[in-house]
Amino acid sequence: MLTNCMKLLLISSLTIFLFSCSKNEPLSMRWDLTGCFNPWDNYFNLDTFSNEGYNAGIISYLSEEGIDVNYITSEFDSSKVELCYACHCKTGTVITVNIPIRDKRKLKNLVPNNQFNLSFY
Repeated sequence: MLTNCMKLLLISSLTIFLFSCSKNEPLSMRWDLTGCFNPWDNYFNLDTFSNEGYNAGIISYLSEEGIDVNYITSEFDSSKVELCYACHCKTGTVITVNIPIRDKRKLKNLVPNNQFNLSFY
């Protein structure tokens, strides 16, 4: 049998566990930027080619799709560069999108299965 102290400890632990899992908890997902096969490519035109302008365009696109964006960053990874000129070829730039965990499915569904196996990961 459980003592009152053990029952209280068990209930407290369960309560903390249940409230610690939040749908607003942040999650970072990545996208390997391609030459012209990115979900947001047809959504906006850039006046400049700055990272800030590009990221603002991605945020606008994702917001229109009902995805809350905490922030976006990008970095260059030379191991991901594909030396070809087709639209699906990866440029080496990796876009990191930080979103609430509740929007993970929405983000993954933006790019349904495609022949080039491009997706958020």
